[in-house]
Amino acid sequence: MIIDDEKDLLFVYKSGLEIDGMEITTFDDPILALKEFTKNSEKYCLVITDMRMPSISGYEIINRFKDINPKIRVIMISAYNITENEIIQNLNPNIKIDRLIQKPITLENLRVIIEGIWKEYKNI
Repeated sequence: MIIDDEKDLLFVYKSGLEIDGMEITTFDDPILALKEFTKNSEKYCLVITDMRMPSISGYEIINRFKDINPKIRVIMISAYNITENEIIQNLNPNIKIDRLIQKPITLENLRVIIEGIWKEYKNI
């Protein structure tokens, strides 16, 4: 699942990753993403979420997703500089993210990151 309020980026990510055979669900509304994940969390192994969105922050999304499924893998993505201290202050205790990505990111680099996380996920 990819959550970002920038529809153009969602289109690029979805189109580019599906070419590699990945099943991608995108949401430009984090509230709708949360509703979907609440009903169907077992369908997802990874969520990529933008950090700054109008209705719910990426931090809140991660906190709620991890409450529902603590094993969900998480990539945070942001155009802004995010410090480790900011992450610690905004995520619930004991919540771990798998990767922080700075925008812009090439589709190829995103593929490599996802593939690495997928390999780790399958080995657990």
